[in-house]
Amino acid sequence: ATQTDLKKLMTDRLREKYPGVVERIEQSLPSNLAAQLIDDVMSKGAAQAEATLPGNAKRIYDSLDKNFGVLSLSESATNSLLWGYYADGGYGFLIHFNPQHKWFWAQKEANDDFRHLRRVTYTSERPAKYLVETSGSDALYTKGLEWEHEREWRIIRNFNDAALKAGSDQYGKEILLFAIPPDCIQRIVIGHRSKSNSVEQIRGIVRRNPGLSHVKFQKILLARGAMTLVDEEMMG
Repeated sequence: ATQTDLKKLMTDRLREKYPGVVERIEQSLPSNLAAQLIDDVMSKGAAQAEATLPGNAKRIYDSLDKNFGVLSLSESATNSLLWGYYADGGYGFLIHFNPQHKWFWAQKEANDDFRHLRRVTYTSERPAKYLVETSGSDALYTKGLEWEHEREWRIIRNFNDAALKAGSDQYGKEILLFAIPPDCIQRIVIGHRSKSNSVEQIRGIVRRNPGLSHVKFQKILLARGAMTLVDEEMMG
């Protein structure tokens, strides 16, 4: 922030965290000396904050990387670009979740940026802001306009919520598996290029899990460049 804004912010937080400290200084010294003393202390604090900002920013990013994961979802089941990006060019499948399930709405406070679904906002410009002016939405739920076709929603959860650690991936990062309740899942959508053996494997997984007995199957059909969803009873 600007020096003026930062000093004001630090003074406000000092008053909040240590009630009475600033007041005692103001009461024990002449007003001009008290104001000068408070300004000097806050100026030094602001300068120190500015000097340590690069290191602190790195620590913040490292902490987020080590402690939080993002589950990225989409409103769209029929976007060919998304099937190309994330579902092996149509050979894969997608999972249709119930967005109203309580697992997706586990925020602890009204202004909680984590543990619940948030729609991603797309913008053509990302104007520079002071850190004190930014929100969780700015930092975690905003992307460039070129990604608008993804129609993304996100839920961010702490890695401590993971049910299982399954070793490391090729980048040396831990693989953490989360126990999403089976009744979150409503449908499995089979890709338009999926092989019969892959489809049978998926069906077998669903059949063997009583908690998934409610899950329906759909398939993507591609005709004349357009994707449509077909229900199981209409599938050949």
